[in-house]
Amino acid sequence: MNTLAHTHRHPLLPALGAALLLAACGDPAPGEGVESPLMQKPMPEIVSAQEAIQTPDVATIDPQTLHESEIEKVLPAGPRCAFVYTAESPPVLAATIVGNDGALGVIKIHGKLVKVTAASILSYEALAAGARFTTDGVIITVTLPEDEDLDSSRWPADMEFELEQGLQVGYRGWYSCND
Repeated sequence: MNTLAHTHRHPLLPALGAALLLAACGDPAPGEGVESPLMQKPMPEIVSAQEAIQTPDVATIDPQTLHESEIEKVLPAGPRCAFVYTAESPPVLAATIVGNDGALGVIKIHGKLVKVTAASILSYEALAAGARFTTDGVIITVTLPEDEDLDSSRWPADMEFELEQGLQVGYRGWYSCND
């Protein structure tokens, strides 16, 4: 046997090579380990309800959750009330009192912010008891159970979302107000 043709391999050599290759790939995946993305999605624009709901599939429309920056884009600073789907989820409706004009609220439909109003709600206490908000073609009603203690900061509540085009859906969730 020719000794030059026969080479002796060490049994740990392939494992060592694989370990070196994996160590060279130790960088995290793009975006991994980053607390917040470097690029944010563009801020949603404020549009009319009719423009926001223009879709061939009306049955799939649900109010979407709102980020604080989206709420601040529409509502002035001050006390607010909000409806959430779960105790831990962001609001899908946020509202406040705007002087003698009543309550102003905001919802998001198809990624677009829609202002809603409740002209008959003139006080923060009245807003805390629930309200009926409207805008062209949309009605949103938040109701609290009649026997609910309004001294707490969060109450079980129902929100009804109705489109003039024929959609009417109800949600059970939580309604809260802050000072």
